Amino acid sequence: MLEGRATGEALVSRKAFTFAHGVEPSTGVVTDLRSDLRGENVREKVLFFPFGKGSTTGAAWFLETVRLGNGPAAVLTQTAEPMIVTGAILGEMLYGRKIPVMTDFPPTMAEILRTGDPVTVETKTREVTVSREGSWST
Repeated sequence: MLEGRATGEALVSRKAFTFAHGVEPSTGVVTDLRSDLRGENVREKVLFFPFGKGSTTGAAWFLETVRLGNGPAAVLTQTAEPMIVTGAILGEMLYGRKIPVMTDFPPTMAEILRTGDPVTVETKTREVTVSREGSWST
């Protein structure tokens, strides 16, 4: 987990996710043919996926996406994804861009959080607040 606070629109995947060859860094658009988010943009989104897949170069792809200003606002996942955590740490160290990463969500998170939901993430208190139709809930 990387501490921080972020707000953004949710982008929810029900499948394994990778930045390596799966996100175009220059645009933030998901290009992975097998992703249920293909064609969506991760830029400034609160990105949720169950677990990562793919290459050890995922951290470099994530970092390049951050460098070009197209990284997510936060990452939420069921299991820790070392490449995402590494990319987020380096993004803060090299470019001053803090991207909170929170893990250990239950599989039902993909049922609760929907793409397009306005979301606030606070890792220190492990709170994810979803706003729908003007009402706030956790």
